[in-house]
Amino acid sequence: MAKGWFRRKEGKLLYCWYNVVGNERAKTLGLAKMTDEEGWVKVGELGLGQLVGRPDPVKASFGEVLNHWLAYGKTKTGTEKDDSTKRTEERNARNYLSYWADRVAKDIEPLEIQQWIDKQSYGLRSKLRNMMSAVYGHGQKWGLIPRGEEHNPMKLVSAPCKSDFEAVELSGSEAAAVIHHISDPLVKVLVILVAVTGMRISEALALTWDAIDWTKGKIRIRRKWNGKGYGPPKSRMSRKPVEMTKGLATVLQVWRQETMFAKDADLLFPSYRKKGKQPRFGSMIVEDYIRPAAIAAGVLEERDGMCYYDGEVVTRFGFHNLRHGLATWLAEQGTDPAVIQRMLRHSSKDMTMHYIHAKAREAQEKYISELGIVPNQSSGSAVRVQ
Repeated sequence: MAKGWFRRKEGKLLYCWYNVVGNERAKTLGLAKMTDEEGWVKVGELGLGQLVGRPDPVKASFGEVLNHWLAYGKTKTGTEKDDSTKRTEERNARNYLSYWADRVAKDIEPLEIQQWIDKQSYGLRSKLRNMMSAVYGHGQKWGLIPRGEEHNPMKLVSAPCKSDFEAVELSGSEAAAVIHHISDPLVKVLVILVAVTGMRISEALALTWDAIDWTKGKIRIRRKWNGKGYGPPKSRMSRKPVEMTKGLATVLQVWRQETMFAKDADLLFPSYRKKGKQPRFGSMIVEDYIRPAAIAAGVLEERDGMCYYDGEVVTRFGFHNLRHGLATWLAEQGTDPAVIQRMLRHSSKDMTMHYIHAKAREAQEKYISELGIVPNQSSGSAVRVQ
């Protein structure tokens, strides 16, 4: 690891180092009569060793600060970020934030960023704004950018806080129709599991048989599959066990009798091609089975190479729609939001509310009934108020 050095000049002891762009930096430690040993103690106390190889805050490019933030890989609380979060941030950095890579970070104007953000797709604006804000905050915290408010343009940049994306929530009958049109037993059991429990597909794919407590009727969530390897669950709430009804237990027990991978340490939904060493890929299951089954069941309509649900174009459809559907169904049954939150294992009720799409028609019919507005039975067209 690179280290700095001491220089005695004009009666003072200086600690010197090079930053990543090769510029020499220096900090006065005390009088020149200090020994090197005393100097190194002072360097440690001031944390100056951490500055070796860092960019000059006055000249640091946005790209340098961005790369440092990506390499740090932790949340504000210091916990390691989820692997899927890291991949998303790296992709957005590569595809979008690299636009600013060569600019001096402190010199980028708020209006420049605002105009750039406004040109991005609606659903991306908030994500990119929040990423840039996190990069600037990280840079100032680590001394990569001067700490004055005037050097953080993100304070004056705004973006819509909500996406216009509205997920399709499958009703119970629609989910049943999709399941009916799936022939592969592994996929069928997987879809039933996600539809009934609201389990995340990454959690379901990582399950082994010893994660199921048949006596207590619970499924323990110990890890998740990210497509490349296993990682910890998404949050503390995500680690809570999932309730397993007797009906679901029966489905899983029948599947265990049918699968060739039935040992305690075996995966519930293994890849046969990989000889059970890793799970199936969720994205491939969606493309090969779930989407075709939804089309065959009439849940989705396919025309001109696009899929539609209730006349609206569907760009994303898969396991997550089952999770949305369960949340909505529970809400329509009058289930307390706190109970729904526990079932979906969300960290906050706010997140749960994003999943609950109450049926407007049903609510409207109830309100009309309260008002006493009913169809005129004789004509079938006019209405009368009771």
